[in-house]
Amino acid sequence: MRPAATRDILVVGNYCHDLLRHGHGRETHALGGSAAYISAVLDAMNRDYAVAAVAGEDFRYAHQVRYPPRVVPGTRTTQFIADLTGETRTLHVSAKSEPILPEDITVDARVALACGVAGEVLPETLLRVSERARHVLADAQGLLRTLDAQGRVLNVRLEDTPFDAMLERLRVLKASEEEAEALDIERVRRRTCLVVTRGPRGCTVYTADARLDVPGVPVEEVDATGAGDCFLAGFALGLLRELPLARCAEIANGFGAQAVTQVGVPRLDASRIPADLR
Repeated sequence: MRPAATRDILVVGNYCHDLLRHGHGRETHALGGSAAYISAVLDAMNRDYAVAAVAGEDFRYAHQVRYPPRVVPGTRTTQFIADLTGETRTLHVSAKSEPILPEDITVDARVALACGVAGEVLPETLLRVSERARHVLADAQGLLRTLDAQGRVLNVRLEDTPFDAMLERLRVLKASEEEAEALDIERVRRRTCLVVTRGPRGCTVYTADARLDVPGVPVEEVDATGAGDCFLAGFALGLLRELPLARCAEIANGFGAQAVTQVGVPRLDASRIPADLR
């Protein structure tokens, strides 16, 4: 029997406040953040997991999450303002939480997901995660994102961050096509597995000696928010089963597709995943 402090999956990333601006002046407040979207997948699949997250004393969604964040008095919860009125989504950060510290990592895990959204996963925290998990999947957004003076979300080159030296500690690095522009793909794939998500076109898995293009699942997209998080959770479930990378990507595409059919943290249907993968 495994020790009580060991989990199948450890999620390291924050819950957030999301403010969605739609057309005609309509606004929606909702729970957001990678921890929320990934937890939706893990709950749907009835997995054993833990969450390491931090929020401010203004966090308003503690009743909606299974594993509440560590609350830091006198601080605010990270808030994203997503402008959905244009052709492309524009993100601003209007508040930023305290970081997740190494001492917040209190359990061992078979698979850990480092899924920062606004720089909350520090290099030293990622190092602690890699010491306590068999496999680590990292989302490039947590490694590359920076903010300009107006709070707009931008990406810096991976080589210009302290995370570049830690690639060998990752089993998988996941990036969107936009984030992949900040990566030297050939250099990264020699050091770890790189998975680039391509929206409705699926994803591409790069290893040191192969490229796998895995097609997406056709759906009617309503809101792409959180799709990458659900994709990452699906990939982690595949690794938990020790499945081949291509099969992990198929599962990931399935959960990412379900996410875009709903606004906000989705209600996922495990029955839509092939029975042999549940």
